[in-house]
Amino acid sequence: MCVKNLFMLDVDGTLVDSCQMDHACFSQAIYDVTGLSVPDDWGSYTNVTDAGIIEELIDSHDLNSEKIVLFREIKRVFKQKLAVAIANHGLSAMPGAVAFINEMRQVPSVELAIATGGWEETARMKLKAAGFNIDGIVFSSCSDAMSRSEVMALAAFRAKQDYGMQFQRRIYFGDGVWDKQATQSLNYEFVAVGDKVEHDVRVNNFVNPRAILGKLGIEEAQRKYA
Repeated sequence: MCVKNLFMLDVDGTLVDSCQMDHACFSQAIYDVTGLSVPDDWGSYTNVTDAGIIEELIDSHDLNSEKIVLFREIKRVFKQKLAVAIANHGLSAMPGAVAFINEMRQVPSVELAIATGGWEETARMKLKAAGFNIDGIVFSSCSDAMSRSEVMALAAFRAKQDYGMQFQRRIYFGDGVWDKQATQSLNYEFVAVGDKVEHDVRVNNFVNPRAILGKLGIEEAQRKYA
């Protein structure tokens, strides 16, 4: 097996400028279906994923007998609201993110994976609306696992299986403190995107792929751009 670097990336707030839209549609879907309000501080939840937040709300309000029905209905309403919001307002990629993904596909020492705390269907909707082509890229989401660490670990496992690679480094790009915490629990490397998380390795955006690779010390890939 070849040895490579695995870049795993979050979606909302990392690749796509969708945090505000996602939060509004998700919170409204939960309220419409259950009458429950979602606190603005998602960091208070044990598992900051779509499934994890709903699970905790259901458990804390003694709605376990209706759990399966509520999950299905919230997901349906959320997907519907998100589709309407995208149709009305559109979605933008974070600066440089589309080009970064396209260029990393061409870097011999890098493989890519999407690992998101959202559901797969809605995450793919957002990526498509923002102009990403992720065909052939490994994908994991809270449709597969409840916690972010499980989602990341599954992405790494699928990448190893699907790409036939051993990965010397597993590097996660994310914008939330929960992303950083999950990478620490797995002993993965973390790159903070934007300014919401304090971390020693941070990028403001993806507009300079070469600088990002240099920051990570991936010299072989740097030479490709020379």
